[in-house]
Amino acid sequence: MQSVVNVMGMEIDMLSNDVFIEKINAYLNDDKLDVIFFASAEVINRSAENEKYHELVDRAELFLPGEEALLTNYKIDILKDAGMVVSCKSFGIMLENLQKQDRTIYIVSDDSSDIENLKNYCKKNQPQLRIIGSCIYSEDMEDAAIVNEINTCIPDILLVDLRTGVQESWIMEHVNLLNAKLCVAIGGVAQIIMAEEKKIPKWIRKIGLAGLYEKIAVERIPQKFFKARFFRKRIDIYNTKKDE
Repeated sequence: MQSVVNVMGMEIDMLSNDVFIEKINAYLNDDKLDVIFFASAEVINRSAENEKYHELVDRAELFLPGEEALLTNYKIDILKDAGMVVSCKSFGIMLENLQKQDRTIYIVSDDSSDIENLKNYCKKNQPQLRIIGSCIYSEDMEDAAIVNEINTCIPDILLVDLRTGVQESWIMEHVNLLNAKLCVAIGGVAQIIMAEEKKIPKWIRKIGLAGLYEKIAVERIPQKFFKARFFRKRIDIYNTKKDE
């Protein structure tokens, strides 16, 4: 089942993890490059303020909630219990359930440590996934060189982790040139899934605070709470202005 929810003028696709997995496996078997954006609060804010950017994001095949704060006006616990996609963590669930597990992936990020963390995350969720290349992106680099490098590798999945605005523009500008089957953009929410790669320091374990560290650094409970409150206020302000 798939539906949409409207958040500050943006239609976010709502679907179960099972449907998400089905769609991904279908995308990986068709002949064109399909694009998926995992939305962040920053993407929603920018879309509400910039119509051209809004139109750019709308071109993606799927626009999914990348963080739970976006669904602050909905019952998150019920959505989770129903197996719905509520954050970019569903990317890991999808990797676990690839029909052909020996798929290939190429990673583009503007941070070398992020690339290593994403490699670890991908391999943890799908050990048979082959990471065939990566690129540390810089706006000073020639786009043609990046595209040629990706196309030489011919990845099944292109995983992009760049800052909001640059990421969406770069992908949509080159979507017809890239020789890949699926592009997944997680810039803006990548830290949510990479938090799972954080190892609990030995000294934290020694003093018995591993559980607290897990909640703060991995589950990010305090950050989720405050971000949800902030975004709820942002939605209220948007709706008030819209009604004026």
